[in-house]
Amino acid sequence: MIWPPPTPPPVPPFHTPWQPDPRQPPAPMPVTSVPAPAPGPDWLAERLFDKRIVSLTGRLDSEATNRAAASLALLDASGDGEVQLWLHGVDADVDAAATLLDTLDLMGVPLHVHCRGDVRGMAVAFLAPADRRTAASHATFHLREPQTSCTGPASDVAIAAEHHEQQLRRLQQRIADSCGRPVDAVSGDMRDHRILTADEARDYGLIDAVTGARSVDGE
Repeated sequence: MIWPPPTPPPVPPFHTPWQPDPRQPPAPMPVTSVPAPAPGPDWLAERLFDKRIVSLTGRLDSEATNRAAASLALLDASGDGEVQLWLHGVDADVDAAATLLDTLDLMGVPLHVHCRGDVRGMAVAFLAPADRRTAASHATFHLREPQTSCTGPASDVAIAAEHHEQQLRRLQQRIADSCGRPVDAVSGDMRDHRILTADEARDYGLIDAVTGARSVDGE
């Protein structure tokens, strides 16, 4: 008989097949690489806003109009520097144009409106309250009355039509005053859907200057 008896070998801890072996290091967790989101329109608008620029494009609905009005009011209250309003492919009905025009009229800082691309319909009125009005050499201006529709009882349609005509006349008067032209002349050009180039818009009185133009001979 051997004394003391030999030490038995260690017994590994019991674990079921679905449990990991405690003696093995845990497997590393997989790492998934997530790409950074690409800059979007909001990112661009924020960068322009930091430079005191508000850019409008497309047809202005109530949401876009209210957002633009809020941005302009905030810039007006946040400093004394000039605010730039860029118009590029912009169109607006009478209500949207009247709402934004009221905001522009209340601004206490210098306002520079610059047109790029097409400016259509009542969006032309946004030039009226500006201290500086410029356009790129390839900008075009579409003078036309906005289309409108209304459904419902005859009395409601009549009220809506009267409201539309009053707002339209008010906006046409603002355009006429800024251009130094009779309101009937502006109204007639809108009925005829007159289209002006940047140079023609300057001669018409809509803008003060055409920017970015270069002559062929480099002069």
